[in-house]
Amino acid sequence: MNYWLERFVMETRKQNGDEYPPKSLYYIVCGLLRHCRDMNVHDKNFLDQKDGRFAHFRRVFDAKMKDSLSKGLGTKVRRADPVSDDDEEKLWANGVFGTTNSTSLQYTVFFYNCKLFGLRGRDEHRNLDHSQFETGQDATGRFIRFTGRNNKTFKGGLGDLRLDNKDIKHYARGPRCIVDFYETYLKAIGSGVFYRKPLISDVQDKHRYGKSALGVNKLNGLMREMCEKGGLVGNFTNHSGKRTCATALYQAGIDEQQIMERTGHRSTKGVRTYKTANSNIQKRVSDVLNPRPIVI
Repeated sequence: MNYWLERFVMETRKQNGDEYPPKSLYYIVCGLLRHCRDMNVHDKNFLDQKDGRFAHFRRVFDAKMKDSLSKGLGTKVRRADPVSDDDEEKLWANGVFGTTNSTSLQYTVFFYNCKLFGLRGRDEHRNLDHSQFETGQDATGRFIRFTGRNNKTFKGGLGDLRLDNKDIKHYARGPRCIVDFYETYLKAIGSGVFYRKPLISDVQDKHRYGKSALGVNKLNGLMREMCEKGGLVGNFTNHSGKRTCATALYQAGIDEQQIMERTGHRSTKGVRTYKTANSNIQKRVSDVLNPRPIVI
């Protein structure tokens, strides 16, 4: 088994013949280990440092990962960009957000589902239901309440008995009261699946949606689509919304525990991957480190 594992990590390639980055190769090996567990093979753990039977494999694997890094593989991580305040304002100014038609209203609700409630990627959006949202008003003000269900970090099984599902109440303010947009959208879809295909509006019914759910591929590219329409420049994916949520809260100095409650992260290590400096902060750092300007 040592021999074939060593051959595997040295020779495995992508479909186009390129080598895998070190972390990707590690995750593939983790997948092999999980497959062994699924097949009831529990007496072999080739990643366990205490298991001397696979010491030679781990040395080969370690050398392979170091060699891949020396070739520059995995040194550039392409992450989704957060939507800055200026970019968000541009989406409003260019009419991407608003209540002009069914599409613009859906764009608005989708983006703020990401930003306000930290919804991730595609699957968490795809499984949304009308009944998970509630609007109202209390002594603090008008609010939109989101009640989460199972997701990537909360399955609701035996292992999650001590955890709670998301239950977030977001208070709105200002002329762009986001509660108004949610109320309009919730009224338009009625009940059931949250994201549906927008229909052409008419005079009597400005916001109309079909009965069938929005397609998976369409939903997966929704953030990129709206950002392109708004003229934004950057790598924007559905994950940009969750990154926008965490980045904005970090920059505002919000307590890390509160950020984790919004984003749904279970560990500080996970949420801190979103604690990246934006372009403005990077420019300030660069200005401090740059050579002194020439005084004429």
